[in-house]
Amino acid sequence: MVADTIQTSVGPVPVLHRLALGVVLKDAMTDRIAVGPLRVGWEAEGHLLPRRSLPGWPCVDFEPVGTGRFRLRVTPRRPALITVRIDDPSRRYVPRRLTIPLWTHDELTDPSPANQIAVRSRTVQVWLWPGAAYPFSSGTTFLRARVARLGRGVPWSRIVAISSIGTVLGRAHGDDRGEFVLPLADTAQNPLQSSVTVRLLVRGPNGPAELPPPEVVARPANPPVPGDLDNSVLRGLAPPSSLVPSIPPPPLFTVPVGQAYHPASDITFVP
Repeated sequence: MVADTIQTSVGPVPVLHRLALGVVLKDAMTDRIAVGPLRVGWEAEGHLLPRRSLPGWPCVDFEPVGTGRFRLRVTPRRPALITVRIDDPSRRYVPRRLTIPLWTHDELTDPSPANQIAVRSRTVQVWLWPGAAYPFSSGTTFLRARVARLGRGVPWSRIVAISSIGTVLGRAHGDDRGEFVLPLADTAQNPLQSSVTVRLLVRGPNGPAELPPPEVVARPANPPVPGDLDNSVLRGLAPPSSLVPSIPPPPLFTVPVGQAYHPASDITFVP
């Protein structure tokens, strides 16, 4: 077997590790690196799973590389298409689940300089949305509620708040309990207003959903082109195709500016 090497100014150097996929987690509210006890893994089964894997986490963990950054190394037996789970036990952020194609083992180990895969082409940024424990700053205007059907929380919903003229004022991701927090944009916080009126457009799963619906991510080109590393799917703006809109008319709420607003009842979801 020929050793995997790269050419340097001092001659060929053996390559001990190669990056298969890097994941950078960002806060959807601040656009900065997400912080917290975050966990990233790819779903596996059988002999690929660690011996001590947890029942609720059938995944091979990515390696943490500093705050909000994770990496997966190249191995010959890894599939070309993986489903990546992102979780936050502290509930600061809502979990996400993405199906991501990888560069093949042969592509990543090709020693030809002309065929080298750029690191940015092996990296995805994923924006995470506020969860129930998100630390909003004082004076933030936001709505905290639950999407429910027949008295039971509807998990993994997507919610959009719009103004009376159709302007998007905010978005939210629902968690596994149907709970969500939806901050309203600064454009809604006119100092001359004491409240803002919004309608909520809700999409959710048409049936039971224990896991977040998978979101399909395209593999970046080599080198990446505009839109490969920053797009509506990665930012969590485009709802997964498996989610359906709620039939009832969108509920209307008057939210006090600079405060958290809790509706008296659940947001009804009827697919």
